[in-house]
Amino acid sequence: MTPQNADGVERELVSIVGEANVLRPVPETYVIDDRRPAFVVFPETSEEVAALLRLAHARELAVVPMGSGRRLSFGNLPERVDILLSTRRMNRILEYEPADLTASVEAGCALEAFNRAALPHRQWLPFDPPDADRATLGGIAAADDFGPLRHGYGRPRDSVIGLEVVQADGTRIRAGGRVVKNVTGYDLNKLFVGSFGTLGVLVRVNFKLRPSPEAEATILFFDSGWERLEAGARQILQSELLPAALVFANEEAMSVLLPDHPRKALLVRFLETAPAVVYQVERAKALAHSLAVELVELKDEASRSIWEKLGRLHRLLPTDLRLRLSVLPARTVEALWASERALGEKLARLHILAQPGTGIVHIGGGLAIGEEHILSSCAQAILHLRMMWAAHRGRVIVEHAPPEIKRYVDVWGDVGTSLPLMRALKHAFDPKRILSPGRFVAGL
Repeated sequence: MTPQNADGVERELVSIVGEANVLRPVPETYVIDDRRPAFVVFPETSEEVAALLRLAHARELAVVPMGSGRRLSFGNLPERVDILLSTRRMNRILEYEPADLTASVEAGCALEAFNRAALPHRQWLPFDPPDADRATLGGIAAADDFGPLRHGYGRPRDSVIGLEVVQADGTRIRAGGRVVKNVTGYDLNKLFVGSFGTLGVLVRVNFKLRPSPEAEATILFFDSGWERLEAGARQILQSELLPAALVFANEEAMSVLLPDHPRKALLVRFLETAPAVVYQVERAKALAHSLAVELVELKDEASRSIWEKLGRLHRLLPTDLRLRLSVLPARTVEALWASERALGEKLARLHILAQPGTGIVHIGGGLAIGEEHILSSCAQAILHLRMMWAAHRGRVIVEHAPPEIKRYVDVWGDVGTSLPLMRALKHAFDPKRILSPGRFVAGL
């Protein structure tokens, strides 16, 4: 974009959102990988978002939607970024019906703010993605972003019952509704949730809520090896116990989560009525005794605190590279071992969190940024893990990495036979490729 063209675009952007809501030049905070947007804009309404996209569509300007910005590094290198569109000012709770357990919010509404508003009604949205303290509900829906509570409550997409989306050409559409039962037409919610802003910009999301738990506790099993911890997880999963979250954590992770116990651990979280929590804690203690493993019990605020810290772990430890393995649940510990072998000598302070109930393994660590041989070696390790687990119906996604690694590796990996359909959908919804071009699967 030439300076003259940029000046003209800036005038049009200002006419839509006001001078105070257009950033140019763009600060380092908003750089995506090594691409600096020409503008950051902060619309306040869905009408303004529609007007911005009509402008971008007419001028073929690339637009990347953003919530809080905590996931800007997730995705392939963008082909170009002309406008970074932030929903920060679109932060209202539009409708909330406690009796129906439903709510409708603007995309920029913060998860924490909504749950504070729902607390007096003893309701909540049970989402705990990384950086949950910074997350917006539109961002969570756009990325279908989850944490350990996925074990007990499912993914965010399971809680979305309706959306308002602005398409690439500025057309506003609605999918689903504001009631839990809505079976009319195609389920477009599932199409847009998890599409990372490549098919449209989410401006409004309708959710079904859950009753908030009356009590909570976390039981931690500790051991020097994974075998007995794996046996404990297997027995819990096969029992009548209903943990909300179940996570293995390696020594490096535990050195931050519970500094007095820097050992391999299994964390088991119970969220229920008070009698149900007491019963399940006693059953878990009996199981720990039968396995002869060390046990620590955390209640209420102490329990909440360790899970909140777990969600911020990558901010508390050096984390230049973050991977997510998805494997069959029975292979979770095997995937954990494979990750340690592949990356243990390449990453500083390698930390691993693995969910045996869902088969999700998160790996993170520090890199010697700028050391070409280290970056190349890590890229090769990622490709090796990807090839190894593809044979076992597993996937490896790069959630965060420096641009040097992204030039070697497609962060999403091979999506197999679904790619032609995904290409067709991208062409149908965004034929000019102005929404997050290059960032999604196979450079879509």
